Formats: sequence, structure tokens, C-alpha cells
Amino acid sequence: MPQPWGSRGCASRTENSEGGILPQLGVDLVPISQIRRVFEGKDALLAEVFTEEEIRYCTGQRRPFQHLAARYAAKEAVFKGLGTGMTGRMRWRDVEAVHGAWGEPRLMLRGEVARLAEAKGLRRCALSLTHAGNYALAAVLLTA
Repeated sequence: MPQPWGSRGCASRTENSEGGILPQLGVDLVPISQIRRVFEGKDALLAEVFTEEEIRYCTGQRRPFQHLAARYAAKEAVFKGLGTGMTGRMRWRDVEAVHGAWGEPRLMLRGEVARLAEAKGLRRCALSLTHAGNYALAAVLLTA
């Protein structure tokens, strides 16, 4: 399994008054119907935004678009937690929501996203995903 964090970057750190790195929180809420409208039948766009594993998992579920929406929200929540939005050389696929040994959601960061997180001193994360009705929500906590 790939390492979730890179080792290079140049962004500034977010520090508290004692010089420690402050935890960063990102949250995103996505209408499932919007994800369906944007991605349904568009395999090239799906492959640009989601990793092969994310697509495999989600399309294997009874309601694939609610799972895709939760993963899209996770990607947005990471960008918000980093305080950047998606900018520069970041790619959607640099953020991947995977399952841990017990089925819990976990994040894998790669490329420019991993480099930025490392540069900010953020090396760990927690991810929570949920969906209800027409909405999917993701919350991401990034810590030192």
C-alpha cells in the first residue's frame, strides 16, 4: 500500500502560540443528485476524479452515486482542511478514500496534495463519511 504522505513541499505551517501545529478541519456536503448528473455515463470524467479503487468499490454498491458523492466530498474536505482549495498541480486523484482493516474509511494522499500536507506539518488524518437522503457529507481532520 502506498505511503499516505509525501516528504516535500513549500507551504507555510499553521502553528499555535507555542509553535505546535494546529489540527485542521475540512467538511464538505454534496448533493448526490448533482454527482449523478455530472458523472453518470461519463467514464473519462469519472477516471479523472476518482481512482480505480474508488470507482471499483462504488460501482459495486447498490447505490453507487451516494458512495461516489461521499468520496467527492472527502476530496473537497481535504482541500478545505489544507486551506487551499484545489490549486496549482493538485489533482483530484491525489486524494483517495480507501477502507482500513476494519472497513473504516481512511485517506491516502499523494502527489502535490501530500507534499503540501507535509510542508504544513500535517502527517495524520481522520475521515468520516455519511449519506442521508440526497446528501453525502465528509469530515476530515488533519493533524501533526
